Amino acid sequence: MSTPPAFTEVPVTAVGNETPELLHLQVEPGADLAATYTTPGQYVQIQGPEGKPGFFAIASGPGRARFEFLIKRGGGIAEALAAKKPGDRVAISVPAGKGFPIKEAQGNDLYLIGAGSGLAPLRAAVHHVLNNRGAFKQVVLYYGARTAQSFAYGAELDAWLAQGIEVTRVCSQPAAGSWPGVKGRVQQALRERKPRLAANTCVFACGMKDMVTDLKALMPELGVPAERVFLNF
Repeated sequence: MSTPPAFTEVPVTAVGNETPELLHLQVEPGADLAATYTTPGQYVQIQGPEGKPGFFAIASGPGRARFEFLIKRGGGIAEALAAKKPGDRVAISVPAGKGFPIKEAQGNDLYLIGAGSGLAPLRAAVHHVLNNRGAFKQVVLYYGARTAQSFAYGAELDAWLAQGIEVTRVCSQPAAGSWPGVKGRVQQALRERKPRLAANTCVFACGMKDMVTDLKALMPELGVPAERVFLNF
């Protein structure tokens, strides 16, 4: 039987709705705990009501003083976290998981593909890329959301565009006349655009199982072996 992870109580520094469906939570882990986070895509456990933990990917890059999370509303732990205020404390574990193979992507093109709260670990990867921009070639993000109001970190997405990250927002259920951009699901958008990718392109994905399955089937059609589609867990 594995040993349960040790939990550390840390202060909440910010909390609020990022979108109607997604909660943004920011905590200050302290230097020692922050130093254990080394790879974009890693996650922590956060204790919820009655000590029951949930698993959440860190949505900010390594090397920062604070951990940020993008959490889907609706579950018991999510709603307990939504009720927190700055200055309250939450118990989190040491970061765990293999994360994304960021070194594998260095020197190559990198495609980041996700939907909803799956943006969290991809955002951490973008933070790392921007801190080491010369180590990567073309970097492209396909980000899917249900409605026009469901895209998280809108201002940051615009800033990434200005910093040389190609960003495509894909809306799956837009209200009539509310979305002039790409419609459908992220894998459908890629299939329709048919970009011709280099065989050594890295694809980092985070989303529903069907999305990942579709991507692995689609990538060889675009020139990338299915084994170059990497998950963060």
